[in-house]
Amino acid sequence: MNAGPRLLRHRLSCAGVSSVTALLLCLLTTAAIAQCPLTQESTFAHAEIGPVKVFRDAPSNAIAFASQMQVNTDGAPDSYHPDDIGIAHICNGVSVGPACTWKAQCLPEFRQARAEGFRGPQKICFFAMATDAAGVPIIQGATDPRPGYFVSTTALNQPGQNPRTPQAQLDSNTVPFAVIPGTWQSSGRPGPRLGDFGVAWRRSNGKLATFVVGDTGPRSKLGEGSVALHQALGNDPFMDRFGVRRARKGIGGRDVVYLLFPGSARAGESIDAAAIERAAAPLLEGFGGVERLKSCSAVLGN
Repeated sequence: MNAGPRLLRHRLSCAGVSSVTALLLCLLTTAAIAQCPLTQESTFAHAEIGPVKVFRDAPSNAIAFASQMQVNTDGAPDSYHPDDIGIAHICNGVSVGPACTWKAQCLPEFRQARAEGFRGPQKICFFAMATDAAGVPIIQGATDPRPGYFVSTTALNQPGQNPRTPQAQLDSNTVPFAVIPGTWQSSGRPGPRLGDFGVAWRRSNGKLATFVVGDTGPRSKLGEGSVALHQALGNDPFMDRFGVRRARKGIGGRDVVYLLFPGSARAGESIDAAAIERAAAPLLEGFGGVERLKSCSAVLGN
């Protein structure tokens, strides 16, 4: 659906609005469509908030959508601990049984597997922690950032580092990164891949943050970011949960507008907040700047 028919249809719908306030809002949205002629490419079936429309901007080839932002702590050295005292619950990063089935309440199986040295009959699959060749999770040593914690992993690694070490991961606490569905990475559609850059704008407080696509997630969810990205958008994700400090508090609804730039990844460059800002800022300007992004917010829906 291109902007022309959508704009005409919206103008016609405004003609039938009787309330002055509603008419003003309708006309503002009409103006936004005119300034931000995005093309809807697909609809993402979000398991938690319902359909999310995914748009493309032809001049910049950027992908845009509005969604929630849940918290992804992967890559943080203090993310997972054998005693489940990390900033993420251990069940967020493992599956259980021969079929590697994810369970929200996995602690009985995890504790049994741990008692068996992760080599016994109780099977645990680690999808967010590094393991050795035998599938046993690696624990950080004395010279690592958080000795005694598991090595939490991200799909995107720092260049030139051993992928089984904490130094290879994108630290969720310091690196602003977003998560795309694993199907986007494997299929190449609608375009954004690991290492590409983007911008997030939070509607409710006007805060803007740049990010890198640093991890992949479930095929049924769209809208997840690192601790650092949450904090940059004005959200403190930490809360006390049964006496343990956890990063759990996300940004709800469709409060976050995401703008991603397919093909913008820079191979071989170390990734930190400053490098991400340097790479993403000119891409946003090429799109039309933050003011155009705000205008596009009305097109993306609420």
